[in-house]
Order: sequence, then C-alpha cells, then structure tokens
Amino acid sequence: LRQDPDIILVGETRTKETAQIAINAALTGHLVFTTLHTNSVLDSLSRLMNMGVEPYLLTPALQLVIGQRLVRKACPHCSTREDATPEENAEILAHLEHIQKFHPDFGSSYQGKVLRTKGCEHCNHSGYSGRIAILELLEITDDLRAKILKNPYGQDLTEMVKESDFLPLQDDGILKVISGETTLEEVHRVSY
Repeated sequence: LRQDPDIILVGETRTKETAQIAINAALTGHLVFTTLHTNSVLDSLSRLMNMGVEPYLLTPALQLVIGQRLVRKACPHCSTREDATPEENAEILAHLEHIQKFHPDFGSSYQGKVLRTKGCEHCNHSGYSGRIAILELLEITDDLRAKILKNPYGQDLTEMVKESDFLPLQDDGILKVISGETTLEEVHRVSY
C-alpha cells in the first residue's frame, strides 16, 4: 500500500489476516479484487464475517460479489431442440417467473423446447464441447448494506435479496438453457 496502487489483486482470501488486509485496502479507497471459495455469493458475506471481519467494516468495503460455475456447452453438431418434459417445463417456468419480475425481457424466447445431446465424433461422443460460465452477481446496494448492518447474523441473506434483481446461479443457468447454450441436466449438475 505504500506504493499507492489504484487496484489491488489478492490471490485468494483464506485467512482472517488476508481478509482484514483486503477490507482495509478497500476502505482506504483502493479497488480490491480477491477470490473466496464458497457455494454462492450469499455465502461469501457469511464466510467473511466468520473470518472475523466485522459487518460495519465489511458492508462499506464491498461493491459487487460475483459467483461463477462452468457448465459444459452443448455440442452444436449433435444437440437438438426437443419438447421439454412437463417437469422440465414447470421448473423453467418457475425460474422465469422470478427472473421476469425484475428483467421482463429475459427468457422471452422460451417456447417449451430444451436441448438434448446425443454425442458424435465432434464432441468425442460426450454431447458437449467447450464450457461457458453461469454467473450470479450481487450488487451491494445501500439498502442491502443497511439490512446487513441491522441484523448481520440473524437473518438469512437469501431473504434479504428476495425483493431485488439478484439472479442466482440457477436462474442464469436456466437462461443459458433457453438460449440453447447448455442442457438442463448440466445446470443441475453444477448448481444444485
């Protein structure tokens, strides 16, 4: 910090000391990027607090928390669009109901079809070729900061973000299924 960098990259936050250094750097006006291994972005806040970072220090230091998982892309040579089963359709429509509450245009192309993979020589008979990220982004808004500070350990963060435009991994995965980039099975494999 003595060299006054504009941006700081911390490889991985595993310890209380690393977390406190990253938070202190962010609080002094530096843009800090770090990684943290958790199951979801919501778990990231709890993990940092469990490492000993006080909520009154954590909330002003955070701007955005991003979570990602890699799913296999459906092979363009052997995958076909087929009718979704009633169960698949119900699941997709349930996710779309939440997604479109905040993003009305997202998923509007859904017509009851999903990809099925068969396997071919192009994908080594796996049905998949390459990978794509499914993401969840949690913007730490003033409203969310206030909720965390009011009850940092008592309220489930899932409840705190329910009425925001936060889209969990599963929702982004469903959008990737609708756009024909991957299969529902693949989204289930990595995000549930």
